[in-house]
Amino acid sequence: MSGKWVVLLVVLGLTTTLLNLVILVGQMSAPASARSAGASKLPDDEDFTDGLTKIIRKTVRDYCTVGKRDGIDC
Repeated sequence: MSGKWVVLLVVLGLTTTLLNLVILVGQMSAPASARSAGASKLPDDEDFTDGLTKIIRKTVRDYCTVGKRDGIDC
């Protein structure tokens, strides 16, 4: 019985590997502009720019807070 399980696992592993290779080839052959078509709209999205601004401000604020203790001028 264990021989059948080994064969089944090998077949399953090979099938998964081949499927992953097919998906990889499909992703690599697609033009980059088709994959990133929505990326050009991000700067116009108000929620995105507001969120990015908050993240940048918090990062700078945290850096300057730590920097004051370490003698870094902000």
